[in-house]
Amino acid sequence: MVHRAARAISARSFDTLEVFLIRPSKYDDDGYVLRHWRGVLPSNSLGVLHTLTLEVARTGALGPIRVRVTLCDESVSPVPERAIRRAVNRTGTRPVVCLVGVQTSQFPRAIELARRFRAADIPVLVGGFHVSGSLAMLPQIPSELQELLDCGATLVAGEVEDHWGSILRDVLGGSLLPVYDLVAARPNLSSAPVPRLSSDTLRHFVYRHFTTMDAGRGCPFSCSFCTIINVQGREMRSRSAAGIAAAMRSDQRVHRNWRYFLTDDNFARHPDWRGILRELITLREQTGRGIRFLMQADLLAHRIPDFVAMARDAGCFQVFLGMESLDPRSLLGARKRQNRVDEYASLVRVWQDAGILTHVGYIIGFPQDTPGGVARGVATLQSLGVDLASFFMLCPLPGSADHLRLVETGVALDVDLGRYDTFHPVMDHPFMTRAEWLTAYRAAWEAFYSRSHMRTRLAAVPAWQRVTLMQMYLWHKAASVVEGFHPMMTGFFRLKPRRDRRPGTRVEGRVAHLRRRAPEVVHAMLGYAGLLRELRALWIATTEGEPTSWPAFLRTMFGPEEAHEGRCQTQGKP
Repeated sequence: MVHRAARAISARSFDTLEVFLIRPSKYDDDGYVLRHWRGVLPSNSLGVLHTLTLEVARTGALGPIRVRVTLCDESVSPVPERAIRRAVNRTGTRPVVCLVGVQTSQFPRAIELARRFRAADIPVLVGGFHVSGSLAMLPQIPSELQELLDCGATLVAGEVEDHWGSILRDVLGGSLLPVYDLVAARPNLSSAPVPRLSSDTLRHFVYRHFTTMDAGRGCPFSCSFCTIINVQGREMRSRSAAGIAAAMRSDQRVHRNWRYFLTDDNFARHPDWRGILRELITLREQTGRGIRFLMQADLLAHRIPDFVAMARDAGCFQVFLGMESLDPRSLLGARKRQNRVDEYASLVRVWQDAGILTHVGYIIGFPQDTPGGVARGVATLQSLGVDLASFFMLCPLPGSADHLRLVETGVALDVDLGRYDTFHPVMDHPFMTRAEWLTAYRAAWEAFYSRSHMRTRLAAVPAWQRVTLMQMYLWHKAASVVEGFHPMMTGFFRLKPRRDRRPGTRVEGRVAHLRRRAPEVVHAMLGYAGLLRELRALWIATTEGEPTSWPAFLRTMFGPEEAHEGRCQTQGKP
């Protein structure tokens, strides 16, 4: 539902709407904004809102109003505060700041940004899974959402495809509502515009020809730790196969994108997965471009007739599988009944026999876990032949059934939302202290990405996948070991803006900041150098007939993506 107590904002005549779409970052433990020189995973939420805003402008839904759009992913670029304040003073212009895709760990940062812009009387909209999950599951508005309402920000819950034009009209009319609760009004995506990011945004990422796209939303399963099912629903909704193919054709012409992350929580349950894969196969044949993508699928997906084979032929190079645990009790407690531990080895082989890299998600901190059990689990993952693993600390995210249960039973949870990032413990564990839990988590990363396991997998994968796997090892080990963060929240080479710190932490002087940063930068550079030496040694040990000099190795790892595409084609990729 939509809360109708309209908030009055000073209104005057406007001929231009300037929309600033900002994906906030998060604060680290020292209160610095988490930002990197180059990112890895672009934000699909940012792409969705960008495309919807362009569609509103194209269709003239706002009347004779010019619409300008500025994108900012704060994980790789600073918030354009000067541009926003200039827009405030520009005659005939109404600026609006939209904080997009805000996760729970990013919420403290979102609150601070909202306060800054509301202090200048700029309309601020805040959306994302924390707002949506909290309003969908909790009986009362939590204090952090009330804090935003109190400073005059507007909360937007749910998916806005069917409502974005009317919300922007409210911005122009000075009649924004305090809350737009659209969680129950899930849109039909079949004719919705496919999300696209600007080239200017993608240049801040390592792979400029890599972007994200959601082919559908929802998941039919009922995992207790998941927020997707309570925000986007358990009924699968999908974009059309023709629309996705048309967007990719346009990408080839305009942006030269040829790598995609299909962000669907479970692509295997997309109602028209077959049609999409068929379109991609045709597109690859028509363009001659090696379009490649990675996707997420459940652990029963390999049983679907033709699914794995068609995914391979369509260009799937990696599949993310939510394995979560090797303990059947943990899986049962998490309501993940579709996972069958006795089938893990065979399903990994099915994907790998098709030449597709396997990337599993694994949760540490289920009630039955112990430090020794976690270590044994990591060793088992290696014995299964898993190529990549991402480890997560069990975290009761607002919007999940786990969080609701813990709140209702009065279990003590951390009040600092910045720690709800899956690499901090936020509650007590029955068999591990928080320090032991954190140690087991960090040890899992180091143990899995050991030199011996990486060498084993690099020697086993098809030749055309070896460079990709090397690049993935660089990213995951650099993030988890060198940078000390989760790979899915980081990029390469940490930046630390001196002045922009979390409220309540002291802004250091230039000399003090330099004393802090200099050793950190040296440590990071040494870590990157050591990791590159390790990976080059693995490259030499697992390849034949490839140049192994340092310049050749660096060109292989960081050179133009077209060179890697040509390598794939010459090494027999389907």
